[in-house]
Amino acid sequence: MEATNNNLIEEIKNLKSYQRDRLLKIIQDLSIVNHINTEELALSDMICRKCGKTHFIKNGHSPGGHQRYKCKECNSSQSADANTPLYNLKLKDKWSDFVFIMLDMESSKTCQSIADKLDIDKKTAHSWRHKFTTSLSNISPLELSEELEADEIYLPFTVKGVIGKEKYDIWEGVNHPDNKESDFRIMEQKKEEEKHQNIFLCIHNRNDDFTYYPIKTLKKGIVSEADLNLIFNKLELKDRTIITDSEPSMKASLKNLDGVNHLTFKSYEIKEGILKQKNIHNNNINNTMKLLKDWLKDFHGVSTKYLQNYLNWFRFIRLFDFSKIEKIIGLSLSDKTTYSNFKLLFENYKNFASI
Repeated sequence: MEATNNNLIEEIKNLKSYQRDRLLKIIQDLSIVNHINTEELALSDMICRKCGKTHFIKNGHSPGGHQRYKCKECNSSQSADANTPLYNLKLKDKWSDFVFIMLDMESSKTCQSIADKLDIDKKTAHSWRHKFTTSLSNISPLELSEELEADEIYLPFTVKGVIGKEKYDIWEGVNHPDNKESDFRIMEQKKEEEKHQNIFLCIHNRNDDFTYYPIKTLKKGIVSEADLNLIFNKLELKDRTIITDSEPSMKASLKNLDGVNHLTFKSYEIKEGILKQKNIHNNNINNTMKLLKDWLKDFHGVSTKYLQNYLNWFRFIRLFDFSKIEKIIGLSLSDKTTYSNFKLLFENYKNFASI
């Protein structure tokens, strides 16, 4: 070990000036993670989980030594991290390292690799993953630019992982012969067998930012004008230019929106490198979709139940700036609906899969 360290020191000495500067920057960035106080970040803008007020006084400590607070309005007691991804976590001090690994492009993202790096259980890594990605759904939403690209993305409908009791009318335990599957469980199995697709609408600024909106599951065909209207009518698109292919339902939906400048192109022309009008293309969105599908391959299939969370996660990985790691960790703890939304994952998935 000593010989290895000596060799490493010699290698560092032999680095060129710009290489040593880069190495120093990496060390400085990594050291930031070790000094982030997650409890202090969670305390910012704390909200009472009972009455929703924001006035607290200190109220002793938990058995684990964490400060507790009492609401001055309703007298209920809670920790600083109530309603955040940290709530009920036993290893809160590892959250900063976990977020860094989740967003670092160079790190493997499998639950097993994360568990090995942080010395935590694989099931813990899985739970943390979805608490974190749930928090991403409500933080730093896409700010629409004046010029946008839009297109649908189709991903396989997949039922993956342990099948829990929420999918059964009678539940006696894993693989118990007396279990009775619910109508929903039978329906989702059929959708997977028939190779249904999960359809999301991707909206992409002409810069690097983008986001995904769930539309529906579909066995074959394309989404309808009515399906797209449900998304577009919720967005502030007035005085914006939206660029899409010539798909009829997309054209019909955007035609009815006031103040929207809709520009179209033919997909086959883009594939053949034909650009009839300058800047009328969806190259940005196509590049993002390709990168997404390549990234998803590492997980060997993603359950539809968690797919929206993975799309949120991919967006933040693409936008991640290491120098902003403390800000992102703070944002992950700023959404005071994370814990309750995490508990609603199955209900949200059930609503989406039933459309």
